[in-house]
Amino acid sequence: MIEELLLVQKVVMAIAAGYLLGALPFAQIASRLRGIDVFDTGSTLAGTANVFFNVGHRTGALVLVGDVAKGSAAVFAAWALGVPPALMLVAGGAAVVGHWKSVFTGFRGGDGMAPLMGVSLALIPALAVMGAAAGLATIVLLRHSALRSTWGVSLCFLVMLAISQYYQIERDLVSGLVVLASLVLLRSMFTRRRRLHAASHPVYRDNEDEDGLEDGDSDEDLGRAAADRR
Repeated sequence: MIEELLLVQKVVMAIAAGYLLGALPFAQIASRLRGIDVFDTGSTLAGTANVFFNVGHRTGALVLVGDVAKGSAAVFAAWALGVPPALMLVAGGAAVVGHWKSVFTGFRGGDGMAPLMGVSLALIPALAVMGAAAGLATIVLLRHSALRSTWGVSLCFLVMLAISQYYQIERDLVSGLVVLASLVLLRSMFTRRRRLHAASHPVYRDNEDEDGLEDGDSDEDLGRAAADRR
């Protein structure tokens, strides 16, 4: 009984630590240092892609490293607390939620793809590297597509799932990561559709302004459309 209570306490502490680590607003801080409000730029998300395309490539690369690192740090924090491997994924999920809804930015954030990759690298590094290689190759091949990140992340975790099932290794962890990745992708798609709808249907619209946004528009297009309407 006491051991079970201690385990629950450790898991709760790991979840809290994971959330706070995931909530660290690297994208907002880096953008502010460049004199830009990331929540009023491009896709208005505090994520790597928005910073990379609308603030600066070097700044975006630094944000990517920071966001990946905080996902990994959440898993290592759970490990340091003595949480079993299967439950470390819960702490990683908390980091993704912290990235989505950061307490430091009024519960705004990014799509969670970078922290998700950090969680994967910390839990199953070998499989994550192989999956990431496939995902990056997909992003490069589809670099002109607005959905390049979505396709890249999807293929990354499909490759990880296929390898784990074929070789019968880390199946439970990979299955859990696939579920988490599915939630990240679904939230990203719904968020994007909502932003496109809001940009295409402002409260006030000039009769001469008929340049609506299509579903495939990129972060840069969202930024230009929002700027044109201000």
